[in-house]
Amino acid sequence: MDTEREARAARGGVVGRMRLLSAMCALVAAVIVVWQTNPITPADAGPVDLRSTSLPISGVSSSIKWPVIETTDPRPFDPCEDIPIDVINGLGLGFTPPEHEDGLRCHYDAGNYQMAVEAFVWRTYEQTLPPDAVEMDIAGHRAAQYWILKPSDRNNRFWFSCMIAFDTSYGVLQQSLFYAPVYSADDVDCMQTNLQRAQQLVPFYKF
Repeated sequence: MDTEREARAARGGVVGRMRLLSAMCALVAAVIVVWQTNPITPADAGPVDLRSTSLPISGVSSSIKWPVIETTDPRPFDPCEDIPIDVINGLGLGFTPPEHEDGLRCHYDAGNYQMAVEAFVWRTYEQTLPPDAVEMDIAGHRAAQYWILKPSDRNNRFWFSCMIAFDTSYGVLQQSLFYAPVYSADDVDCMQTNLQRAQQLVPFYKF
C-alpha cells in the first residue's frame, strides 16, 4: 500500500510540475505577443523645433572658411560645342571635322598642322605655366606662350608643339599647335601661327 501511495504521489508531483511549466510558457508567450503588438515607445514630446545659428560655440575657435564647399561648373566651356563651325572653317581649321577628345578638349585639323583647345577646371593658370613661359596680353586677357616640344630637342625633332595658356575664372584655357615637318608640305611657324589663331578665337572663348 505504501508503495502504491508513493507512486501516486510521484505521478502527482510530475503532473504538477508539467502544469506549472505549461503555465509559465503560456505567460511568456503572452508577454511576447503583447510586446510585439505594442512596443515600448517614449512618450510623444510634441513637434521638434530645428534651429540654426551662425554664432560660434562659446570657447571654441574654428579655422573653417565659408563656404565650406565651393562648387565649380564642370563644363564652363566646350570648344567643340561652343565655337561655331563656320568660324572654324573660316580659319582653315576644318580640314577634317572638329573631334572631341578626353575631357573638354577639341582637336582641329588645318591640314598642314593640328591644333587643340582644352579647358581645365581642376588646375590654375599659375600651376600650368613652365618656368620659361612668356606672359602677354591677348585682347585684354592674361595669357602666356611657351614651347612644349622645341625644334631644337634632339628626341622630338619629328614633332614640334607650342602652347598658349589663358587665365580664366574657372581655371585655365589652353590652345596648343603641333605639327611634324616630315608630314607638312610647308614649314610652320608654331609660335606665330598659334598666337594668330588665339587672337582670332578669343572672341569665342569663355573666360
